[in-house]
Formats: sequence, C-alpha cells, structure tokens
Amino acid sequence: MWVKNPDVWAVIVATSALIISGITWWSVHRQLLLTAGQVKSYVQVVEARLSQPVSSASFIELQMKIKNFGQTAAVQVYGDMDYRVEMPDPKGQGNDATRRKFGSMGPGMERTIILKSNRMNRENWSTTNSRLYKTAYFYGTIWFTDDTTHEQRKEDWCYALPLKTKDDLERTDLVSCGVLTYNSKEKQQ
Repeated sequence: MWVKNPDVWAVIVATSALIISGITWWSVHRQLLLTAGQVKSYVQVVEARLSQPVSSASFIELQMKIKNFGQTAAVQVYGDMDYRVEMPDPKGQGNDATRRKFGSMGPGMERTIILKSNRMNRENWSTTNSRLYKTAYFYGTIWFTDDTTHEQRKEDWCYALPLKTKDDLERTDLVSCGVLTYNSKEKQQ
C-alpha cells in the first residue's frame, strides 16, 4: 500500500514545501513591488526668506530650509533660483548660473542653504501705483537622485513677496506661492 511507502511521503512533503516556498516568494515579491513606490527620497523646500531686504540688497540672496521627507537618502542634491517682478518664467527656464550643490541628505534630514542671484539687483521694486500691487516671485528647482532607485527627481518651488506698501520693501519673510506657476524643464547635471 502506498501509505506505508516512505518514498511517497517524501514526495508529498517535498511538493508541499515547494508550494509553500513559492507562495511565500510570490507574497514577498508582491510586497516589495508595492513598497518600491513608497520608499523614495522626497526633498522639498519647507521655508524661504530673504537674507536682506530687496531695497538694500546688491544681489538677491535666499536663505532656505530644505528637508528630505522620504525614507531613503537623496544624493547629488543641488538647486538653482531666479526672481522676477510679476510672474515666474512661464517657459520654465531656470537660471543655471545660480546652481549650487548641497551634497547628500539622509531620510528626515533638514538643511539650511543659501541661493544667491548672479545679477545685480536692478529691479523696479516700486509698490502700488493704483489699486493694483506688484509681487516679486522667487522660484527655482531642487534636483536630487534617489539613492535606492538611482532615479533623478526634482522639486519646483516658488515663494512670493507682495509689494503692497513701502514697508514691504524692508521685509525678509516670504510666502509660499498659492499656485505653483513655475514648472522647470527637465535637464541633466
């Protein structure tokens, strides 16, 4: 009878172990695929301010806090900035000459950086001339490479300085743009 045959039992146990191993591998593989999209680096600008008021600055300089909100390291982190009165560049042409490297950032790491313009401050910083007022926009891109996937990613940012009164020319605090109107073009390092 086959029940008393040890070879039959060995085949049944081996087949069961193989099926269980296959199901376990498939489950682990599926979980890895599901979490692969979640385990990335996400570097974002969390705060920006002017180093000195626009009325007295020879060159516009922004002091910014950036943070990696992701679960993996971000490497080759760098950024650029530009500014305009009225609207950010609608063509997404950043100012590559202001590009600055920041190094790598581990998960949860926050860093204060300085981005400086490369042109003299000759903007018309006048304030309201009627019921309308001007706004100065400071915008740019933070570029980084995810250390796990090696995918190059970017985060466009925009901050504004509403110029409603003459006192606004002396302010250094900026407000985040309500609607991100700046979208940088893809570029390589």
